[in-house]
Amino acid sequence: MKEKLIKNYINNLKINNIKQFAINNNINLNNDEINIIYDVIKNNYKDILSDNYDNSFKILKNNLNEKSYEQIEKLFFKYKEKYQHLL
Repeated sequence: MKEKLIKNYINNLKINNIKQFAINNNINLNNDEINIIYDVIKNNYKDILSDNYDNSFKILKNNLNEKSYEQIEKLFFKYKEKYQHLL
């Protein structure tokens, strides 16, 4: 059941959701960075949810500026800890 809910959420995820989430968390991203994050989430969400996120972070690290990458990584682990019990 939860896998289906997550899949439906990911399927309905829009680039503007990424942009708004970043703004809400005081992260300044350019359009290329937003698109990269969107693509990583859309293509790798199953791996990310199964704690196999090294490849995703490697992609982000190679394609985001250093400050953006550090903010995204920090935010990821914050929410991972907060919601791990639901996954």
